[in-house]
Amino acid sequence: MKALIIGGTGPTGPFIVQGLVDRGYTPVILHRGNHEVDFVAGFEHLHADPHFADPVREAIAGRRFDVVVAAYGRLRLLVDLLAGHTDRLITIGGTVYERQRWSAPADESAGRDVSHALVAKVQQTEDAILARHHDGTFNLTHLRYPNLYGPRQLAPREWSVVRRILDGRRTVPVLDGGLTLESRAYVENAAQAVLLAVDAPEASAGRIYHVADLVTPSDGERAQAIAAAMGVEIELVNYPRGAGLPGYFWGGGRNLEAMGRPGPPPTHHKLLDSGRIRAELGYVDAVGFQEAIRRTVAYYVANPLDYGGEEEARIGDPFDYAAEDAFAQALSEFVDRCHHIPFAGVTLRHSYDHPKTAAGTPPAT
Repeated sequence: MKALIIGGTGPTGPFIVQGLVDRGYTPVILHRGNHEVDFVAGFEHLHADPHFADPVREAIAGRRFDVVVAAYGRLRLLVDLLAGHTDRLITIGGTVYERQRWSAPADESAGRDVSHALVAKVQQTEDAILARHHDGTFNLTHLRYPNLYGPRQLAPREWSVVRRILDGRRTVPVLDGGLTLESRAYVENAAQAVLLAVDAPEASAGRIYHVADLVTPSDGERAQAIAAAMGVEIELVNYPRGAGLPGYFWGGGRNLEAMGRPGPPPTHHKLLDSGRIRAELGYVDAVGFQEAIRRTVAYYVANPLDYGGEEEARIGDPFDYAAEDAFAQALSEFVDRCHHIPFAGVTLRHSYDHPKTAAGTPPAT
């Protein structure tokens, strides 16, 4: 059996390839060839840019595949090019939603603000690829990935915390208490979702699935977990959203509709409901949160990003420690001033009485 993986050398690729090999497939990896991963280097490679039609058409000419996993490139273009080359197609895209009322998790039917150009393109792409399922071109399943974390991730947000600790810093800036919750997925867990779709072509036919870890730590908890994995303790320096420039990096890649806009990133929750894939395909987290963080930290400690390099620039974190210290000093002075403002005070007490004797009992004499 032949399996074509478009991508294959990114964060989830090697796990998907290994899973396909375990299932008896012979993998073929189609990617641009910009970087290789040791594990997949031993398999057949087709070097073509999946963002453009001609190189892909030439690369797969005359080829048939039992399954294709399209994890990279322009999906709307690829579904046209792959017609006639496979009957089974699994596509991977992203998640973009309107802010959910009451911070409820977004399920697969949640609304999108298609007035935003990029969001509209995501919706148009999904409509186009699902149409190729409904017209019988493919048996198609579409997976929506959140922001991933783990080895080889593009613009890894965890690096902002890891580098600070490697640099000897023991403070990490956060916005609004670091209490923002964002559904994410560890790379190996996300790959497991793809493999479940491979295993269940009938059950997953024409379905869209959210992929997300069951455990959703807050930003602050994630930072503390990274520090614990590195064997140190850190202090979270909390800034209100409007005055927390050092903590803006937490918004990197989180809200597509906010990218490129001035001002602080949103700090509202961004939660996904992954109940459908768990109920229909039996998805569970292959790697729990603490172990996933341990592996993520170990990878970036052993493979640090180049300071000031292109990969680090994608994160958008300047690592301006002098400015961070100045912000922290200003915050400390503000807190100190607040402590000197006369205030009537708030007394917190239990809302229920705790009587010492039963009602109607005469007092002791």
